[in-house]
Amino acid sequence: MSNLSLKLEQKAKILQVQRLTIHMLALHAQNLADFLQEQVTDNPLLDIRYHDVRPAGDKGDKAIDNLRSRSDSLEARLMAQLRVQSLPRPQLMAAGLVIGSLDDKGFFQGDLASLGTAYHLTPEDMKKGLELVQSFDPPGIAARDLREALLIQTRRSRKAPAKTEALLAQHYEDFLQGKWQKIQASLALSEAGLQAIRDFLKTLSLQPAGQITQEEVYIRPDVEIYCDEKGQLALRSLEEIPDVYFRDDLYDQYAAQGDKETLVYIRKARRDFNDLASALAYRHHSIEQVVTCLMSHQKDYFLYHKPLQPLRQKDIAEETKLSTATVSRVCRHRYVLFEGQVYPLQSFLATAYAVDKEDGASVSDKAIMRKIADLVESEDKDHPYSDQDLAEYFASAQISVARRTVTKFRQKLNIPNSRIRRRWRP
Repeated sequence: MSNLSLKLEQKAKILQVQRLTIHMLALHAQNLADFLQEQVTDNPLLDIRYHDVRPAGDKGDKAIDNLRSRSDSLEARLMAQLRVQSLPRPQLMAAGLVIGSLDDKGFFQGDLASLGTAYHLTPEDMKKGLELVQSFDPPGIAARDLREALLIQTRRSRKAPAKTEALLAQHYEDFLQGKWQKIQASLALSEAGLQAIRDFLKTLSLQPAGQITQEEVYIRPDVEIYCDEKGQLALRSLEEIPDVYFRDDLYDQYAAQGDKETLVYIRKARRDFNDLASALAYRHHSIEQVVTCLMSHQKDYFLYHKPLQPLRQKDIAEETKLSTATVSRVCRHRYVLFEGQVYPLQSFLATAYAVDKEDGASVSDKAIMRKIADLVESEDKDHPYSDQDLAEYFASAQISVARRTVTKFRQKLNIPNSRIRRRWRP
């Protein structure tokens, strides 16, 4: 006999208009125009009208900047190399997981075992998948650390001097510390042989993904920030989005027929239009609110080229009364035109780091990164700043930045550590 029981639970229910709004917020101008055209095709009571969005007196097209998409290009190239492999399916799947887990620099820093668990792949499958990706171009890709990246590049190069691999495998720490005499004696190298290895190592890439010549990706900005005649910041949309309107004449014509099935259909068509119009209006309002808030907080950056002020997506959400998810969707993959250059919207956000003062002042992560770059540029090349030295510098300026945070910022700036800078000083 079957056992019947009742279960009470709460589930979030997303309305059609909410689902439509979420979808449209993620679309950019061209994709949105295509989506609206599909809606018009599906709903005979809708029509569409294209128009020129350029303001009066504006001549020519808006600037389009050339940006490079490293991660997308890297993953696409690696997957293209994977597709031509004739290997067991588990190894191919493992290699695909490794490719999807690479960081922006091309390193694999995940846990192989846990990565394969969800797909029921054995540690041996994952190991073979990693080795497969490491055999792809560019050399050094999917290395787990810098040492492995240098070793892979050395093994793949026909120009590597004798004993270069032995140096990296057996004397890596001595190499980092520049103990060349110790290395020379241990490997029985001549002066010329050691110099040949040093010259070769300088040609290797510290970031495997950096070896790829990126394809140019043309980005059309979504909005423009400019100075008006009064010298104040102003905003205008650059999206060429057509107008969608409801055919009331057709609605009245069909309604006059009095057929019940027809009435049900045209009333649903009107509701769909109302949902579409609401979603479009909310999308426009959200983008305008987020960019206006951003302009207000970063006014000194735009007008006087001062460092960015601390500003997070959460701060924008609180000020604009939008949800954090909405702000995130607005900021993701949107671009701003300012003074002829195109910038990702997210580049104007900055994390706050406290300054030890009674007024609760703070400084942005972008300002800290700029200071790190300036300090490294002017440092004594024989005694470069370590990450701890930089952390202590900020501490003396009453800025609370941990050493590991300094390391993260230095890596984002593509600045080698102090050992490598000392070893490769001019």
